[in-house]
Parts: sequence; structure tokens; C-alpha cells
Amino acid sequence: MATDRAKLAVLIVSYCNPGDVDRCLKSLAHSDWKDFEVFVCENGGKEAFERLMAGVAGPERTLRQLHGGSDLLDQAGGRLAAVEKCRFPSRTNIVRLGLAVDNLGYGGGVNAWLEQFLDSPGWDAVLVLNPDTEVDGHCLSELMAKAAAGFGMVGATLVFDHVPDKIINYGLHWSSTTGRVVAVGRNAPAGRAPSREEMSEIDAISGACVLVTRDFVEEVGLMTEDYFLYMEDLDWGRRRGEHRIGFAERAIVRHVGGTAIGSAVDPRKRSYLSVYLSARNSIVYARREAGWRWGLHFAFGLLYAIRYVAIGAPTAAKITVRGLIDGVLGKTGKPDASLQLHMLG
Repeated sequence: MATDRAKLAVLIVSYCNPGDVDRCLKSLAHSDWKDFEVFVCENGGKEAFERLMAGVAGPERTLRQLHGGSDLLDQAGGRLAAVEKCRFPSRTNIVRLGLAVDNLGYGGGVNAWLEQFLDSPGWDAVLVLNPDTEVDGHCLSELMAKAAAGFGMVGATLVFDHVPDKIINYGLHWSSTTGRVVAVGRNAPAGRAPSREEMSEIDAISGACVLVTRDFVEEVGLMTEDYFLYMEDLDWGRRRGEHRIGFAERAIVRHVGGTAIGSAVDPRKRSYLSVYLSARNSIVYARREAGWRWGLHFAFGLLYAIRYVAIGAPTAAKITVRGLIDGVLGKTGKPDASLQLHMLG
């Protein structure tokens, strides 16, 4: 894959967080990589889409709205109920803001755009970014250079926004025995490349910032959607076949983390939805990939529930158990509308 004019599609899934999207777009506007377009999928409904447009497009805003687009990507279609075409004021890169027909979850939001241009010529790679990230000016160039070296899935130096000298992770490792998803390289000093041993442990790159090549998407397929949130990035990486995972150490990405769903590092601050989906999807994935060992994963999940009780979070413990049971029952997709009431009841 040549890197001088290879077009990159940057995909961002938003959920009622226009401020995060705006910050991410501002960072992309300063990229030294020239040939890219941005595709945002707003999962939060029509009012959230209107707030997103008001927050990022207009006079003195990050984007300028364009009218009368003739490209098929400028039109609503598939699972996008509306599309607004914009560009950065100081450069020609196009940014399309799409309204999802429903809350499609993370994988669904990514796929809603991928489905639109999968068969289109002119793109060579896709960068999936969380909205609450900020990319360094050299980030896109470094990621594309690594992909050009023969890597189908590429990660960046993902650092904590409030502690930018520490790595969040180099990638993810899944234990088939316990079901635990380990953040490889957690808290390593920024600037240190992963060792060969660490790279050998990585099953996937975190969905907060992951670049995949066109060949990867065409051969591996789209993200699996029925997890709704969590595990889709691990699943994508573990389905990669012969595609190699690479790491672009000079591609710096700052990540706030959990602004939309509340998946905070401190377990006492995690939202109930985050707790539920983590527990449920761990079992859903285990039943697909771990064979009879999924029972061990359930037992380890119960230990997390006990931990919540020990730190004074009994409701989170209750929700963890509910998630584990729903995983056993095979429940997938968007959580039941009655879930929140059940959590607090």
C-alpha cells in the first residue's frame, strides 16, 4: 500500500457527546496526513444529531457546512437516516456527519458507514476513533506508514488524557481460561515501544484507536454488532487470520475514556450500563470461543461481583450477576429497555 496518496477513512461513533467529537475533529484538522475523509455516526437520535451539527458546524466552528453534494456518500441510505456534508475551513478534507436510524451500538455505528463505501474505490484504510480522543499531528502519517509495512491492524501509542506520560495499552489480550481481557502494557511509560514478547500477547488493538487496511476489511469482514458495546474490538482482532498486528509507537493519541458510557478506570465510578455490558458480553464471547471453559469465565465473573460488594458497590455487584446470567441466556444487542429499572429496583 503506497503511502503518498493512499486515502484514509476516519470513522467516529458518537452518542450525545458533541464536545468530544469537536475536540477530536480539531485535532484531525492539524494532521500532517493530507488525504483523508471523516465519517461520524451519531447514535443518539435526531435531537442529538441536531446538537452535534450546531456544536461543530457553522461560523466560527470547527467545520463549514456544504450543500448540494453529488456523491452517493452525501445522501442518506442504508442505516443512515440523514447525512450532512462539511469540511474543515482551512483544508479540503471532507467530513460527513451521519444520523443512525437507531442506536446501533459501537460496531453498528462503525459498520453503518463502512457498508456505504465498502465497494467504493479510492480508500486504502480505515481508522476507527473514539470521539473522546485527540490525535497528534503526525499520528495518521505514522499509522499509515506502519500499515504500508505490511500490517493489517495497527495500534497507536494510546495515553491517558490526564496522565499523558503513561500508556493505556498497546493492545488487548484475552485469556481463554478466565475470560479476562488484559490491557497489554498498561501504565508503561509513553515513548517505549512494546517488546517482542508483549506484541506476541496482543490479540487485538483497542477500538478506541485502531487502523485496519482495506484488505483486512474485505477479508475479515465488518465488526460484529451484537455485543452492542465491548468485545467487538477483541472479536475483530481475533478473526484477523493471516493479517499481522503492528504498533506505531510515534502515533500519539490522548484518550479521556468512558465519556459516553461511563466506563471509568475506578470501578466505583463505572456506569451501570458499562458494568452490565462488560459482564454479559464476556459470557457471550466465551460461549462462542472458549468451549466448555465458559463456565470458568462465569465463576471469575462472580468474583468481580464479590469485589464490588467488598468496595461498597452492591448495586454494581447485582448488575454484574444480572449481566452474567443474561450472557448465559444468550442475550445480545441493545440492553432491554427495562434494564435500568431492574438495576435500581
